[in-house]
Amino acid sequence: MKDKWNIFLTEKELKTVGIVACLDDKQRFLIIRRSDIDDRAGRWTLPGGHIDDEDCTIEDGAARELYEEANLKCEICDLTYLGQPKPEKFYFLTTKWSGEVNVFEKTWSERSFIEWFNRFDLIIVY
Repeated sequence: MKDKWNIFLTEKELKTVGIVACLDDKQRFLIIRRSDIDDRAGRWTLPGGHIDDEDCTIEDGAARELYEEANLKCEICDLTYLGQPKPEKFYFLTTKWSGEVNVFEKTWSERSFIEWFNRFDLIIVY
């Protein structure tokens, strides 16, 4: 019963978030469109999400989120810290990963669409 109430006791607390900007060799960024199960449904964002208790570090959590949302595996040593523009939001950059992004696959629960965009395309998307 105690754990059931925990959700309500902590719902206003800021949760730590790890976000990964993937930049490919064509100078394109990987952007995902959030699905209907997300409170940011329909928004285009960089892959990322909440850091779980099981994550040893923020970097571990950011890399896990990248894999969950984009099917890309990234080594922690290949993440470059970019900054923290908002409390508890940590941004990283990577240019190295393994795996393939399938832009036609629509089966991921947290995203409805995924695509590589160059910086000029991003102006149109946002």
